[in-house]
Amino acid sequence: MRHLAAAAALVVGLGLLCAYSVEAQSDPTSALGGSTVLGLGIDSVEAMATVDSNNVDSSAIGSVVPEHRGNPGLERETVCALPIRYGRLALVGGTLTGTMIAIHIYQQNGWWKDNRAAFHFQEDLNYGLWVDKIGHFYGASVEAFIATKAFRWADVPEGPALWLGSGTSLLFQSYIEIQDGFSAWGFDRVDFAFDVAGAAWPLAQHYVPPLRNVDLKLSYHPSPLLNNPGGVGFQGQQHLVMDDYEGQTFWLSVKMNNILPPNIESIWPDFLCLAVGYGARDITGQPYSVQYIGLDLDMTKVIPDDTWFLKTLGQALNFIRLPLPAVRIYPDVVWYGLYF
Repeated sequence: MRHLAAAAALVVGLGLLCAYSVEAQSDPTSALGGSTVLGLGIDSVEAMATVDSNNVDSSAIGSVVPEHRGNPGLERETVCALPIRYGRLALVGGTLTGTMIAIHIYQQNGWWKDNRAAFHFQEDLNYGLWVDKIGHFYGASVEAFIATKAFRWADVPEGPALWLGSGTSLLFQSYIEIQDGFSAWGFDRVDFAFDVAGAAWPLAQHYVPPLRNVDLKLSYHPSPLLNNPGGVGFQGQQHLVMDDYEGQTFWLSVKMNNILPPNIESIWPDFLCLAVGYGARDITGQPYSVQYIGLDLDMTKVIPDDTWFLKTLGQALNFIRLPLPAVRIYPDVVWYGLYF
């Protein structure tokens, strides 16, 4: 059910990004309203300054240099930060709150209403053969990415935006787990650990550079469980994409160009990655795991980063593995011309 939050947040985030892109292209200097400017990073209180429009080239204000292209939020401001736009910040807060309320209403009616119980802890280490756990990590990281981008849209500096984005994701995932604690499912501490790790992943990539060479991606094709109320699930609720674990495959995609020896790196395409996939099949019968190796694309090297919107679009698409050749290596060998 956590994937619903990620999907809803993605829609909200793309809407905000489109609005930002249109405004930025129509009036590049419109974001300069206000005078108090936050300095660079979260440790630099001394860097607070005021924009002097007579001495500062407005085209340079807020300019960025991609420190590691293709990684969410990993850009360093080189001149000075734009003033926080509090109208947009209020819109971001209101939109995120409204989205969370809508998701709560859905989950209250679909999951919790008929399954209330005294608060308790309960772990299920076999459910979905850990695809569910990976989904918690993935959903929390997507939510953190979208929330960070939303705060950046409001011109919150990069460092605080990263922390606010991760905090927003963790706050919502914690709320979901607590509500589960008052239901038949119980508060799953392993799920929560994956929530925490996923929410912290953008921060980890920011502060630990080698982690920027890997991305967790999702591919999906509908399984027979989709829209089927039987089998694993909850009372009267049909399986949706978010809990159709049999149709989900998670991929750890590695940017090979960044780790290969120089003699091989020179001939390896910048955009081409290798990915290892994991999934679970026959969830309601005799569950078994499947493992894959396949090609993947670094979408930030495929999509030009000429504008903030295009750059963010490439980063967002790096959460999805597009249909590409792959080979299943476990439990048996199957070659796929295209696998999604």
